Amino acid sequence: MTQEVLRTDLLVAGGGPAGLAAAIAVRQKGFNVIVADHANPPIDKACGEGLMPDGVAALNRLGIALELHQALPFRGICFTDGRDSVATEFPHGLGWGIRRPVLHELLAQRADEAGVSIFWGARLNWLNNGEVALNRCRIDCRWIIGADGHHSRARQWMKLDRCRFKRNRFGFRQHYRVTPWSDFVELHWGRNCQIVVTPVGHQEVCLAMVSNRAQLRLEEALQQFPEILKRLQGALASTEERGAISAVCSLRKVYRGRHALIGDASGSVDAITGKGLCLAFQQALFLAEALERGKLSEYQAAHRRLARLPTLMSWLMLSMDRYAWLRERALRTLMTEPPLFSRLLATHVGALSPMAFGVRNALKMGWRLVACPT
Repeated sequence: MTQEVLRTDLLVAGGGPAGLAAAIAVRQKGFNVIVADHANPPIDKACGEGLMPDGVAALNRLGIALELHQALPFRGICFTDGRDSVATEFPHGLGWGIRRPVLHELLAQRADEAGVSIFWGARLNWLNNGEVALNRCRIDCRWIIGADGHHSRARQWMKLDRCRFKRNRFGFRQHYRVTPWSDFVELHWGRNCQIVVTPVGHQEVCLAMVSNRAQLRLEEALQQFPEILKRLQGALASTEERGAISAVCSLRKVYRGRHALIGDASGSVDAITGKGLCLAFQQALFLAEALERGKLSEYQAAHRRLARLPTLMSWLMLSMDRYAWLRERALRTLMTEPPLFSRLLATHVGALSPMAFGVRNALKMGWRLVACPT
């Protein structure tokens, strides 16, 4: 019996946000695209559910504009350790808090409208001759993109799983029915854990906790944060607690031949940076341009460039988590120098280049971290 053959320009293994973004971006260039995922939509994952302005801009380029009935905008970021607090607004645009299943549904709808062929509940098999089988069909394609997350099978099959470095933490997320008390995303610093509070609806907030302890759960962690507990008094949880790995991971390469990786399959930054989805959407746009020119090496260079600053921010945040004295001095520094925090956030969301942030600001921050009294 002859095996059925499906032909396409691009096969994307993984139908999460990264895979769908890649499919949409490449389809916008005129290529035929197939997406396959073993799960069925909408696909959920524990995350902070905040999109920074640069992530929103990338989403817009994919043809998706968020609306108030789907998500809630926020103006900036607030850091607090219960004693000191500092907040600053984004220099341009707004961030948006959006439930992960809602975002996934929007991406799936947009992919369908763009003409992407999507196979949900599908079984992908990696064949020894470098081909892929989808259910009982063989796939004949020019390129294969792995977008199947942290524990990527595609990455192993493509022999791209050599890491430069990797560090795991553990994240847990839950939603509460309560009117958001701020139009900022709040990052609360505690002992060896952080809680991010994101407004995701007119009557709902998302709490995401990240720590080094796999056994620590949100309910226990909240005992360190009386301010949050006070705000949640009388509020009911609207979802079950859900967990996920938060990893800082950098791969040596993200492409080989006609194969490439995107999203968490291609490396990741700590969830506390709020840049995971933003990176995936930006990677998708650069991937599409590289495929249009037939040069995946250009995607490798863009991928490394995009990840450089968020990875640096990850290590800075992790150092603040590990060393209480550094966290206290950093918060005090940002409190006494509000313009410094504004420029740091502008750099983080891509509105200001690291070069424009400047040696002077870097030295000023470094000196205050050393000299600022605790």
